Amino acid sequence: MKHFLSILFIFSLNLVSPLLAQDKSSVDMSALLENKIWKVQLPQDKQYAIEMEFRSAEWKQSFLYDKKQTPICYSYSLHEDTIKVFESGKDYIIQELTDSTLVLQYLPEILTIEVAPVRCTTDNSIQGQRQNEERLDSIWRKEDIWNKGVAKITGEPIKDLSTIEPPRWAIWNYDLEKYFVSRMKYPKKLLEKNVAGYSVVMFSLDTLGLPRGINILTSIHKDFDKEVIRLTQELPHCLPCRDKNGKRMECFYTVYVPFLPQHYKDRVKTDSVREEELKQCLVEWESGSYFQKGNPYEITNYINEHLRYNSKMLGNKNQIRGIYTIQIDSYGEVSEAKTMRSCRIPEWDNQVLQIIKSMPRWTPAINYWKGEYCNSVWTVPVLFKNDSPTTPINPHTDVSVIGYSTCDTPVLMRYDATLTAHTTEPYLEVGVPVYYLNEQGDTIVPYGKYRYCQTDTIKKLGFVYEHKPKDARIICINNAGKELFYVFKYDNGPDYIQEGLFRIMNEDGLVGFADSLGNVVIKPQFKFAYPFEHGKAKVTFSGENKVIPDSKGEKHYRDNSDWYYINKNGKIINK
Repeated sequence: MKHFLSILFIFSLNLVSPLLAQDKSSVDMSALLENKIWKVQLPQDKQYAIEMEFRSAEWKQSFLYDKKQTPICYSYSLHEDTIKVFESGKDYIIQELTDSTLVLQYLPEILTIEVAPVRCTTDNSIQGQRQNEERLDSIWRKEDIWNKGVAKITGEPIKDLSTIEPPRWAIWNYDLEKYFVSRMKYPKKLLEKNVAGYSVVMFSLDTLGLPRGINILTSIHKDFDKEVIRLTQELPHCLPCRDKNGKRMECFYTVYVPFLPQHYKDRVKTDSVREEELKQCLVEWESGSYFQKGNPYEITNYINEHLRYNSKMLGNKNQIRGIYTIQIDSYGEVSEAKTMRSCRIPEWDNQVLQIIKSMPRWTPAINYWKGEYCNSVWTVPVLFKNDSPTTPINPHTDVSVIGYSTCDTPVLMRYDATLTAHTTEPYLEVGVPVYYLNEQGDTIVPYGKYRYCQTDTIKKLGFVYEHKPKDARIICINNAGKELFYVFKYDNGPDYIQEGLFRIMNEDGLVGFADSLGNVVIKPQFKFAYPFEHGKAKVTFSGENKVIPDSKGEKHYRDNSDWYYINKNGKIINK
């Protein structure tokens, strides 16, 4: 059985035919030949099957018979259009090689008779390429010998991660492979040839969470390595590794980075759609910094618990107020505390500032567009009160958070200028239930009123979903929590703004248009309307939606013959 390769090459009585001309270089041949499962085409009466794969200088063959698989492996090298087998010294010429077809012929030392060529095929469909890439990725991960993730700066693995705080990145948390896959630019020539591979990179992280000393541990192709090095150099800082006492420490970090061409093409297509969505989006996707469990009252509770003062210094006043700013850097540490408006008792101002400076680490703000942690500023008023003017026992303060900004400039906003979403879930993201607070910490939209939100910070308009198990409509609310109208659903979210307008709906499902400030420009009156394009929109007053056949109910078309065009005043301009 071990010599079953001879089964592939059946002798014939014909003279050797001239070999087909090959215009490809050995590099091109290698890209087409390797890392695929080739199935040998055999006569229909054969009860066995043969598969081959050329990978990592090994020609692997599998003989499948009676549900049993017999593997055989040869070492080979590719010289232009000739495969040379080391063990036997035999040569095989490639007569034909495409994305899906391989024709091989054995070259005997004495060319007196011909051996018939062997024809092989592989699944080169998009789905077939995806499955093959997943197969290769699984093999490469098993073959890779390096310890991935964090290690001591000495190179020693950290067996128990609970003894440290591992490095953590803004969007990717502890899974840095996602960063490389989501940000990579596939080497153009390798992408054109559908060349797959991987790199393993190791680098050190300093106490600022920045990469240093980049080393490629496993190399498949130098162009893959160059891209991994570029991405590592551009890696945003992480929250640095800390020991069990919370002290920053240097460490090593190792990442496996797969290069899978069809998966990359799928991601680029998805990203292009998402990028266009973000251009039309009314929302700036940021998550604010937060203290402890994320409830704004955690800040107030911390200050109240630590503040001590002599209420007799209030004199005849029942209360006085100071306003203070807390600057949180991109590492979640209080970088600065300032008095924005003094309570006019310097001793009390200084005590509040010292309490703020001694606060434990926060979770910093995240800019999701850039994928990085960023600075932020909180504005906190502290009201010093005397509970009992005649007998000042246990005087206390009232503290409320009234302003938040992800820039370095403190803000003191209007009472109803901005609503901020909060949740009891671990992370604030699309799909989790929320409640909205204004800058004074007052609840404007109570928890559970809406199923979930698509807007974390409402400066002008926000979008929320009805609290219904099925067919929940999207509601547009303003920064006072007032419901304005229903929003037309498009691509599983609110309609995009096009030429300054987006589609809205009334209770009866009729369609109209509103602007980005929430003003109804064209009241809902149409059975259906397309977005504005070149100053006009296609609308109809009749018809119905019908399901596109074979779409499983996911795609629809409008069955109607009466269509009109309107301008931005809602006037019909032609039929």
